[in-house]
Amino acid sequence: MRRLPCPIVLLQRGQFHGRRAVVLQKNGGAVSRGGEALELDVKDRKLLNRLQIELPLVRHPWRLIAEELEIQQEDVLERLERLKKEGFIRRIGGIFNPAGLGFKGCLYAMRVEESLFYPTAAVVNSFRGVTHNYRRHSRLNMWFTLTARTEEERGAILEAIREAAGRPQLYEFPAEQVFKLKVFLNMEEMAASSAMTPGQVGNKTLSLYKEHQEIESSDLHLIRELQGDLPLLPEPYTEIARKTGFSLEEVFLRLQALQAGGALKRIGAVLRHREAGFTANGLFVSVLPAERIPEAGERLAGYAEVSHCYKRRAHPDWPYNLYAMIHGPDETAVRKIAEHFIRQEGISEYDILFSTEELKKTSFSI
Repeated sequence: MRRLPCPIVLLQRGQFHGRRAVVLQKNGGAVSRGGEALELDVKDRKLLNRLQIELPLVRHPWRLIAEELEIQQEDVLERLERLKKEGFIRRIGGIFNPAGLGFKGCLYAMRVEESLFYPTAAVVNSFRGVTHNYRRHSRLNMWFTLTARTEEERGAILEAIREAAGRPQLYEFPAEQVFKLKVFLNMEEMAASSAMTPGQVGNKTLSLYKEHQEIESSDLHLIRELQGDLPLLPEPYTEIARKTGFSLEEVFLRLQALQAGGALKRIGAVLRHREAGFTANGLFVSVLPAERIPEAGERLAGYAEVSHCYKRRAHPDWPYNLYAMIHGPDETAVRKIAEHFIRQEGISEYDILFSTEELKKTSFSI
């Protein structure tokens, strides 16, 4: 197995690659910047909801959205500039499916001794294929996702990570069935402070991995442009066409083909959870008999507060096989969703692993 160099990095708590790691609070609070509370009006919330769904593939997408929301295009662009500046929007661009591009992702967890925790986090975060890394309140205190094209690459990265962590047991949790994979932070419901009920968001079991489509080399430039931030111009796709050398019609045709083949999920906005008011996220894990998982998984995926729901591999000393990511304004709200589900299903063995530090969070890129 090819060994990757293990960087030696000395870090303090919360400091990674020149930025502060996000230390998550147990209780939600007003979003603020420099002591000043940041308020969203009704139009802001409607705009954020609309852009999480999809940015249309048309010459004037902002104009179309403005018409839907009954505001002016200039107002849309001004609001987006402000919402990005204030940190509500992480980025507006392409959201790609790693499996559709020939990559395979997996969830990993391990127990890292406190003296090695932050140096290990720096090593984990140094790999481009790691998009998420969290400290969680659990026996297994470091949880990260790794996406790689080949098993050789994956093995080399994991070996470097284990070496940095003092060679603990590394738990691998591949997805065996996907029930839901869609992050949608409902900003209008958040404003109303109303608890959502199961079944409000339709969902169906997803195939685990589509056969990836062959990506033409000429499409790679287009993909890389969309992995960044879409320009806040009246004709953003025209600017993408100029940068990539395609005609506007070619850009639309290629993006439609990438969507049809499963490589591109959508073009839209990715929000920052904490700034948006969803300050708590809990990884809900539970044990169910294999024959009950398909139906229970679909019911769990039906909760609007659940963004990800999977059947995952269990281990002898970690028996959980149904996983869901639950988002809420505070830990109490997250617990209420989990408790409603376990009562409904009669589950006796479960846990909620709350994130206490966001060590890394970024979008998949090639």
